[in-house]
Amino acid sequence: MSSRGHVLCVGSEGWQPSRDALADAVGDAEIRTATTAAEALELVSAWPADCVVAASRLPAGDGGGLALLERVRAVEPDLPFVLHPAEGSERLASEAIGAGVTDYVAGTDGTERLGEAVMAAIDGSDGESARIADLVRTIQQRLVRARTTEEIDRGVCEAIVDTEPYAFAWIGEYDAADGRVVPRASAGFESGYLEAIEIRPDDSSLGQGPTGRAVRTRTLEAVQDIPSEPTYEPWRADAMERTYRSSAAVPLVREETLYGVLNVYADRTDAFDESENALLCDLGKTVAHAFHRVRIQDRYEAQYRELFEEAPVMVALTEDTADGPVIDDCNRRFAAKLGWSREALRGRPLADVYSEASVARLLDHDGYERALAGEFATAERTLLTRGNERLETLLQATPRRNTHGDVVGTHALYVDMTEQKRAREVIDQAEAMEASMDGMAILEPSGEYVYANQAHADIYGYDDPAVFLGNTWRMNYDDAEVDRFESEVFPAVAGGDEWRGEATGVRADGSPFPQELSLSPLADGRYICVVRDATERRRYERRLERQRDNLEILNQVVRHDIRNDLQVVLGYVESLRTFVGEDRTAHVERAVESARDAVEITETAGDVAEVMLTADAETKPVGLGCVLDEQVSEVRSTYEDTVLTTDGTIPDVDVRADNMLGSVFRNLLTNAVEHNDGAIRKVTVAAAADADTATVRVADNGPGIPDDRKDAIFEEGEKGLDSGGTGLGLYLAETLVDRYGGDIRVGDNDPNGAVFTVELPVVD
Repeated sequence: MSSRGHVLCVGSEGWQPSRDALADAVGDAEIRTATTAAEALELVSAWPADCVVAASRLPAGDGGGLALLERVRAVEPDLPFVLHPAEGSERLASEAIGAGVTDYVAGTDGTERLGEAVMAAIDGSDGESARIADLVRTIQQRLVRARTTEEIDRGVCEAIVDTEPYAFAWIGEYDAADGRVVPRASAGFESGYLEAIEIRPDDSSLGQGPTGRAVRTRTLEAVQDIPSEPTYEPWRADAMERTYRSSAAVPLVREETLYGVLNVYADRTDAFDESENALLCDLGKTVAHAFHRVRIQDRYEAQYRELFEEAPVMVALTEDTADGPVIDDCNRRFAAKLGWSREALRGRPLADVYSEASVARLLDHDGYERALAGEFATAERTLLTRGNERLETLLQATPRRNTHGDVVGTHALYVDMTEQKRAREVIDQAEAMEASMDGMAILEPSGEYVYANQAHADIYGYDDPAVFLGNTWRMNYDDAEVDRFESEVFPAVAGGDEWRGEATGVRADGSPFPQELSLSPLADGRYICVVRDATERRRYERRLERQRDNLEILNQVVRHDIRNDLQVVLGYVESLRTFVGEDRTAHVERAVESARDAVEITETAGDVAEVMLTADAETKPVGLGCVLDEQVSEVRSTYEDTVLTTDGTIPDVDVRADNMLGSVFRNLLTNAVEHNDGAIRKVTVAAAADADTATVRVADNGPGIPDDRKDAIFEEGEKGLDSGGTGLGLYLAETLVDRYGGDIRVGDNDPNGAVFTVELPVVD
């Protein structure tokens, strides 16, 4: 290969594209190397670089390869840029394409592939890569919004045909029963093409085209010259009539499941080179993932629908309108009990099936408003059948939300009590009570137990429900709750009203727990008590609240335009170094530091987003030593003016965590350094483990943390003393540790400073 240009390789001391190996791949092109972003930018400005090859990781403070891309493009907008990570990933590839790299070549793809990408960039193929990158971004945006497989099919095909040189695109699926590939969506110039052709993924001539081969091999298959390709004979005439000259078939595969095959046609030959095919393969994986997501969503919705339809109680979904609640839908039992068809009930005012007294409770006594607010207590309601017969029911109503989280109506569950006028007759059915997951009991007017089921005993931590008999309900509460019940709750129940609310119970071992409780008066003066442990619900609600709060934070902080503008600002400010006098150098460096800090904020916010959006991700055994050693080394190299030491040996144990564990220690170590005002900043890391728990301590000699802020610093948006950050780091650490089932706390160091302690469960 002849001399064709100047190549700048940028990477840290620990990893760079091999100069000798790359030289073999690009001929005698001149190659220079840089180890920092500043050095690379200086060469870009002073040396006629034709292409930049950058690692994904650069020395701490440089922001990585994609950050370098922004700074290079600020001074050389058209300079080709190839991102070359040591180990690639779908996520990094997607980010790189979205950022506008000329090409993306993982280290595992080999030096020859890198050389081809570099020479293609030098030869001017960056326009092609940009075109494909724009296509990928467009399709990804449509996939995010898609809620059905039809929307995915249509969005992908339409986006493709809007991109040169594609003339036609369609998605088909393999029908095993019929042995054919059947089209299900298309876009572009087709003119009956799909009706004219037949494709079978077998050994016949109808299976030798790109589509049939892609279905069989699960790999991309392309035909670069339709007019001369022998295997395209069965479809050549129809394709030529419609100006198709080359074709590629991309299997949509995820976890060995084939979701279809994407077929793309161009109006010129040789349209699918190696680089374009690689990107189309990545696109196929992305589309397949979207199909998988929709399939899981459909499965959950089908399960919900089955539960809704087969529920052993009457269920109605209401909609809140300006004219009052209407029946949006109902299950078969609800319609059958009232003697109407479901179609006749949909859109009908809920008041139409209520008795006059129940309508008053629904509308005049704010029953529906309380249900919308989540404050409704189980109450009796009388429904009217089509034959005007009265149906006595017990109603429980909860808010119903749309996909945006807005309350749009209620879920209303009705238990037919026509044959059981009072709850006592239901409670007497011992089998139903014993099978209940809720704790159920009957209390005398004095508060003494006369009955309790096994679930009631389990909730309070007792083996046998007989322990309650002869005792009063007071045994399950502390003095403050007893006073509240005696002064507020029982007087209301004694007056004939049902009470439903929350309380704090006390288990047999003395530990408190949140509970949902209802008390219903019986005709003979006794009470029905139903209790449910609300611990998991509280934890789930707190997690959802944290997710929503963090997504709002990220929506304010991590915006594409802001991030891009910061990169431009950083590039321009750094370029000022050569234009200002020594008396202004400190100002420029302060501006550079502030801009870099702002860019780093987006990285922490990205970690927060990943945690929040994968709140239900499964944990796994993770080696504590490897993760902690890696983070200590990275922080030590970043803050060379800090004395960062390890006290003793880090135990070689596995803890219950996930791939985000490193973020916990990175944020704690960075926090210990950046908020340290000591003359010589010192940070010490110590770790120990027993059979059950691994403990990691991060101690510093900084100003410490006041007692009144030790809990608050883990809340989102809380900043440390004199902090310039967002307050996300410690909140992220606490969120992750909580996910792992561990604990994190802060105390005082001796003689000064703070000590953060993390406890994680050890995996046997």
